[in-house]
Amino acid sequence: MTTIDHTCIHVLDLDRSAAFYRNALGLTPVRSLDMPDRGWQLLFLGDGTTDFQLELCREMNRTEPYHLGDDTPHLALRALDFDALKAKHQEMGLIFDELNGGIYFIKDPDGHILEILPPKQ
Repeated sequence: MTTIDHTCIHVLDLDRSAAFYRNALGLTPVRSLDMPDRGWQLLFLGDGTTDFQLELCREMNRTEPYHLGDDTPHLALRALDFDALKAKHQEMGLIFDELNGGIYFIKDPDGHILEILPPKQ
């Protein structure tokens, strides 16, 4: 038996990404870890409700944006106050696609796709 702990995405600018996830989704830093022997800086973000964390990984020597590929991997987040969050994302100009039932998609500064889901009923 295992439990899900975290997911990691690579970002070009750690401060810019941390600000995006804080301002757009309310995720806040839980812990950070510098790994100079690997050339990484890690920042773990949490929602303050669950134990699941989003790990932002910056390669210290990287200057070029990541190529995310031609598929559509994404991180899905469930909004507790869906209508308020969607209004905020509309105001920020972040929504690039919507599905029936209100589900919508935004992208972070590095182009990672984030699916925003309404609360479970």
